[in-house]
Amino acid sequence: MAGHDELKVGGLTLQGIAQGGVETSIRVPELKLMFDVGRGGFGALRYDRILVSHGHQDHAGGLPYLLSQRGMMGKRAADVDLPAGLAPGIRQVLDAWEAIEGFTFSVNLHPRAPGDQWMLSKQLRATAMRTVHRVPSLAYAVERITRRLRPEFADLPGEALKQKREAGENITDEVAQPLLCVTGDTQIEFFLTHELARQCRVLVHEVTAWDERRSVEQIREWGHTHVDEVIAHAERFEGEALVLVHRSMRHSKAQAERVVRERFPASIRDRVHVFGN
Repeated sequence: MAGHDELKVGGLTLQGIAQGGVETSIRVPELKLMFDVGRGGFGALRYDRILVSHGHQDHAGGLPYLLSQRGMMGKRAADVDLPAGLAPGIRQVLDAWEAIEGFTFSVNLHPRAPGDQWMLSKQLRATAMRTVHRVPSLAYAVERITRRLRPEFADLPGEALKQKREAGENITDEVAQPLLCVTGDTQIEFFLTHELARQCRVLVHEVTAWDERRSVEQIREWGHTHVDEVIAHAERFEGEALVLVHRSMRHSKAQAERVVRERFPASIRDRVHVFGN
């Protein structure tokens, strides 16, 4: 479909659309997660877990339509994580559409605050982090959680380990592997503030403006990030793939890729990707 893109990086597949001011919805099939809804169209019905960054319509406007479509197809209740400040407004919108359509949507709204952590599955944990935008907004980091035997028990036989477990002794430590962070809309302060985001294997970060037609100050006024700001700080990223999304329609993908080749520091350039057609 027009505008849709696919990118394979860091062992993950990013699918969807990310056009600033038009529509943003990014799906990650390996994690069974969808970040933002966009218009709720192509490919969205496959995802039962949706993480909404904020309430602007290019990111969340399609939620009533998507829930309506899910209801007609008899799908289970969707789980929607969203900023706590957004939840009452979304509930009002859904109530209105339920009255218009004459049936009840099957959805679980989960209001989240910065710092909240919750399990998405047995091994995937989400963390909500505050972003800097014009309305209540969150980024989401996803970590893979495993357990590792404590070093002091490494030489014990299996039977001894079993006895310790049965006695209630904790013989393992939690190991968290940062896999993915998706920012939604934000100023650069999010990147500078959150070490967890910079450590993720894949960081999907917005960059709305890519040249001098909009200054850094103009872009910041609207709660967004200018490419000049990312260039200045990109070397602080520790992961495998820094994926830049939410490009204004003023800028083509080819232009953005040229900026990456010509202006990003050589040390980070090969890890920077442009997403969105």
